[in-house]
Amino acid sequence: MKAFLLAAGLGTRLLPHTANKPKCLIEVGGKPLLLWHVERLKSFGIKHLLINLFHEGQQIEDFLGDGSELGMTIEYIYEKELLGTGGGLGNARSFIGDEPFMLISGDVWTDFELSGLSLEIESLAHLVLLENPKHNPHGDMFLDNGRVNSSKKGKSLTFSGLALIDPKLFSDGKKGKYDLWNEILLPASQKGLVTGEIYKGFLVNINTIEDVEKLDAYLSEG
Repeated sequence: MKAFLLAAGLGTRLLPHTANKPKCLIEVGGKPLLLWHVERLKSFGIKHLLINLFHEGQQIEDFLGDGSELGMTIEYIYEKELLGTGGGLGNARSFIGDEPFMLISGDVWTDFELSGLSLEIESLAHLVLLENPKHNPHGDMFLDNGRVNSSKKGKSLTFSGLALIDPKLFSDGKKGKYDLWNEILLPASQKGLVTGEIYKGFLVNINTIEDVEKLDAYLSEG
């Protein structure tokens, strides 16, 4: 299985630390967040990693290289403009191939058991969801009997940034800038093709300096 790491963002909420550095190269627990991702993915048997790049993307490629020193194969997909989460995946369709792939946001750290991700029969995506945080009290979507919906059925939840996705969702070859939820996952959920689960373990989505400090303290203690 391949993994796709979203790393093209500008990281504007972490300025000035991200003025000349990608967010995922900020150090937490003694090493860049990016390296935590790579090592964790490898520990779960992921040996082929795709990374989309835009803001200071060359720094990421220089840091990881082709992945051979880490025992992985790493490929980079540069974006000439920010394409959004959906557009970034659509732009990389030829790299992804035809098998389901793991999606992970580059600014998320979690101890979620990645090997537990799987797709049900006739499902095209499985999302890891969280209890709504203070900054997103209304959530992103709803979960009812294991199925994701936008119809206010079940529990309101927030997308974690972790998912398993079947590339068939991108079979129309759509290009350009677009959102993963609105353009891809929402229509699929309306057909009952998107499942989800609630994760109550440790997960930090790095949006502020306070988030960086929280994660740094957690990893340093570990």
